[in-house]
Amino acid sequence: MSGWQWFWTVVGFILFIVLLIFLYYSAPFEQLFVRVINGISFGNVIFWVALVVGIIGFCAYHWHAYRVYIAKRHSVDEMVLSSLRGSTFTAILLAGGATLQSLQILCVHLLDGGYMVDAEFGKRLGALVALVVVTAIFCVIFWLLKVIRTETRSA
Repeated sequence: MSGWQWFWTVVGFILFIVLLIFLYYSAPFEQLFVRVINGISFGNVIFWVALVVGIIGFCAYHWHAYRVYIAKRHSVDEMVLSSLRGSTFTAILLAGGATLQSLQILCVHLLDGGYMVDAEFGKRLGALVALVVVTAIFCVIFWLLKVIRTETRSA
C-alpha cells in the first residue's frame, strides 16, 4: 500500500469512528437502536442471525468476485454468473433461516398451549411447508448455476 492509499485509509477510518460517535449520541438513532434491540427476542433471533450473516456474506462474496473477475480477469460474463450464484446462495441462507425460525415458532406453539391441532397450527405448518419449498427451489437454481459454470469452463 502506497503512502497516499495508507493516508486515505486512515482518514476514512477516523471519519467512520466520528460517524459512530455522532450516531451514539444522536437521539433518533438511539431510539431506533433501542427499538430494534427490544424487538429481538428468542422468538425471532434465528432469522436475525441468518439475516446478518447473509448480508455480510453477500457483501464479502461480491467484493471477492469483483476483485477476481473484473479487476484481474476482466471477464464480465463470469462476474455476472458468479454474482447470480452468490445471490442465490444468500437467498438459500435467508430462506433456510426463515424456515428454521418458522419451525421454532411452530414448536413453541405446540409446547405453549399443550398439544393442540387448531387453525393456528395449520397456518404455521403451511408457512413452514411453503418456506421449505422456497428453499428447495433456490437450491435447485443454485445447482443449475453451478452446472452452467462448470460447462462454461470446460467449453
